[in-house]
Amino acid sequence: MKKTLISLYYFIVIIIISSLNVSAEKHNVLRRGVSGDPTTLDPHKILTAFESTIMTDLFVALATTSAEDKIIPGSAESWTISEDGLKYTFKIRKNLKWSDGKPLSSYDFLYSLRRQVSPKTASRTVEYFRPIVNAQEIYKGTISVDKLGVYAPDPLTLIIELSYPAPYLMEILSIDGRPVPEHVIRKYGDSWIRPENIVVNGAFNLEEWVPGSFIKLKKNKMFYDADNVRLDNVYHIVVEDLNTGFRRFRAGEIDTLVLFPPEQLDFIKKNMPETLKIIPGLSTEFYIFNVKKKPFDDVRVRRALSMAIDREVLVKKVLKTGEIPAYSYVPPTMNNYPNRPKASFSKLSMTERRKKAIKLLSSAGFDKDNTLVVPLRYNTQDLQSRQASAISAMWKAIGVKTNLINTERKVLASDRANSNFSVARYLQVAGNYDATAFLLTLSRNLTARNFMQYDSENFNKLFLDAWHTNNITERNKKIYFAEEQAIIDHPMIPLYFYSSRRLIKPFVKGWVSNSRGVYPSRWVYIDR
Repeated sequence: MKKTLISLYYFIVIIIISSLNVSAEKHNVLRRGVSGDPTTLDPHKILTAFESTIMTDLFVALATTSAEDKIIPGSAESWTISEDGLKYTFKIRKNLKWSDGKPLSSYDFLYSLRRQVSPKTASRTVEYFRPIVNAQEIYKGTISVDKLGVYAPDPLTLIIELSYPAPYLMEILSIDGRPVPEHVIRKYGDSWIRPENIVVNGAFNLEEWVPGSFIKLKKNKMFYDADNVRLDNVYHIVVEDLNTGFRRFRAGEIDTLVLFPPEQLDFIKKNMPETLKIIPGLSTEFYIFNVKKKPFDDVRVRRALSMAIDREVLVKKVLKTGEIPAYSYVPPTMNNYPNRPKASFSKLSMTERRKKAIKLLSSAGFDKDNTLVVPLRYNTQDLQSRQASAISAMWKAIGVKTNLINTERKVLASDRANSNFSVARYLQVAGNYDATAFLLTLSRNLTARNFMQYDSENFNKLFLDAWHTNNITERNKKIYFAEEQAIIDHPMIPLYFYSSRRLIKPFVKGWVSNSRGVYPSRWVYIDR
């Protein structure tokens, strides 16, 4: 009898403890609904904004961002910038550790920046670091990586020297200057990012990755500010289908959702307005051309296709979620760049634009007897499918046939990166508040992301001039002329300035809307 009572006692205790654990998990877990699987977890090889969001949870650069998207100290506790803007000196925090307990020092940042600009890495973000002394020559393979203008005179000091001023550098370092663990990469090679091998320095560790389903992160006890991280776990849950994501959000399976079906907007505003966040972003939705592929090497074809798109109908009738029609590349949220050029046809009626578009196609050799066929690639998402169908109908009005090619997000990203397309969807998201971010992809010499293979001597000259100018007023004047040239050449069709559409449960606290769409889980907590 005594034994039975003891057993019953322990059974009750176990139930109580289990219920407490469930309650604790409920209060300390954030479930983020995201639009796809990452192509990689290597912070130097990411291709998409979604991957960058995960990287923000896993790695912390020299600087980082507050909940309000302000630049604050990260792995460096402080820094100084020389008067001429050419020398940055960082003081690294004492006693930093990787998640495996190994010490993290300035030498890790030296290794990481060298790795990031190395042609062997082929980083898609390398262009942002071109101002660093010798970075461009290293990426071209003309000099060795140890000649990079980055120095670590001691474990707690890092010096970065620039060839020319880069007023956006701290913003770039906060997002794309993430360190990687040399000791782990040397041991595992490309397999270092597998869940069982990966080592990080951010607020969270990678605990589990089930492709197509979720990525589970766990609070990193080695993080320098772990005491102020209130979440135990973060799930990045893959929901490529908008309707499925919305149902799971309403069912309580997801706490934050990146996108929702636009036809549900009125329902959301009426029935769950407290969850709705529509934020004008630092981003522009494009259809881009591979200008090396015929007939899209002909500017008349590119211009005609752009003219035929009714952007007002697209944003008001198809999307209906707060986007702004775009006739230029740089969005209005880039508040330090007030004047933007526009396509010359922007003020014409659609009737006039269609007539001019048909004439342009005719002069390029396309008519009812020789139909222009556009193979349009876009990602598997209901919203993108509807957008592509709507634009296909607009092109049909000028005698153009569209082959709609729906593909997975990561496949599209890979094909785009390798210029394996004719026309493709591309959402460009800026990593900083400098207007050059939206034109850099068009540069011949400064980027690995010129998917369009665009090469304009005049644009390159104008952009380089702007790129090397530190005075913001003069810089913006020069950016204007570079953007104007790009609009004339039309290697990309700007469709609209993107507004991020998010659903956030009211009990998710610490989430502050911002134009860059940077939301580190570090600042978030659950208050039910």
